[in-house]
Amino acid sequence: MKNKIIILIILFISACSSVPKIEKSESTNTLIQKPEFNYKIKSLPKSIKIYFDLRDDESNLPPEVQGFIANSFTYNNKISYQPKISFSNFKTEECTNGVIKEDLIIVLNFKDSSKNLQKEQCLRFLPKSRTIYVSDDGDDLGFTNTFMISREEEKNKLIDHLSNSSERIILIDSKKTLDKEKIKKSLQAIRKEIVESKTFDGDLSSQNMFAELLLVGRSQERKRKLSRRITETINSDTRTREDVDTFFLSVDLQEARNLKPALDYISEKGFEVYVLNSWQTNSVYNSDDKDLLGSIHSDFPIMMPIAIPDIVNEEKRSREFAIGYDLYEIILLKYGGINYRNYEYKGLSGKIVLKKNTAKRSGYVFRITETGLEIL
Repeated sequence: MKNKIIILIILFISACSSVPKIEKSESTNTLIQKPEFNYKIKSLPKSIKIYFDLRDDESNLPPEVQGFIANSFTYNNKISYQPKISFSNFKTEECTNGVIKEDLIIVLNFKDSSKNLQKEQCLRFLPKSRTIYVSDDGDDLGFTNTFMISREEEKNKLIDHLSNSSERIILIDSKKTLDKEKIKKSLQAIRKEIVESKTFDGDLSSQNMFAELLLVGRSQERKRKLSRRITETINSDTRTREDVDTFFLSVDLQEARNLKPALDYISEKGFEVYVLNSWQTNSVYNSDDKDLLGSIHSDFPIMMPIAIPDIVNEEKRSREFAIGYDLYEIILLKYGGINYRNYEYKGLSGKIVLKKNTAKRSGYVFRITETGLEIL
């Protein structure tokens, strides 16, 4: 009985030393934190093969692959683990139902407008149990291990943070997103009222658009009619509608920098403004984003003006790079970590929790303030 107690104590101490404590409070200094595991090197895959789509506008490896390789280099001097990494482009790979020798297969399957029959054939032949499937469409295609990256998560995070006073909302998307109807259904599901919805196309100036949405013209028309009736010029401030409290923008970051100041100018009122980034570009937030002052966002930490790993220079700074970087960390946790389940890893793409065979990611919600970012 005494020996059993000693063994349990040893196991408990070992587990505690292997699993880092989760930092509950969050600030810009704690958004990115690498784990401090005592990895089981012998359990890690010795060979890894990465399948990817080579986009038409790329001559180098995709940024997801570059991020994966970059993080592998950061561990070369930390732990004695250097797997053999090979690459296969779906466009040139000859897929047959043969034996795959690599210990681990990674499939990077992101939205591609072109139909790739070669890719579909490859996916059928890959071993489901030895593959980590990384995708942004939510369909795991039967693969056992998945890492899903979805802008839908950012949308849900923003909606969850809508204040109780946000009851009547004007919803705006753009030609890059065209998702106002989908977002409208999500907002209505939590009993929010959509007063107006509009697509910003750039043809109409942002000020004119907000003047139309806020019924500024009606106020001016009433003033003109009253002036004619009493045959005197009336001096009064232009009034905007009072039945709106919140704006929800599904636009690119550069478009948001245009729309937010225009809204402030036309309304002269402090609306709550939520911005769902389009993910169409990799524009980064600035520490002095005055045009976005007061707006609330959800995004990858790599896109924020915070301290990021030195290996990530401005040229590489993208959501795609962050996904590959975090994927390498996921492999270390999944195959070499001790008691990793439900551990919250803080990576370049957000908070990642490993549950069974799924790596679940969520971004951060933050408000842009006079002094920088406020994590909500």
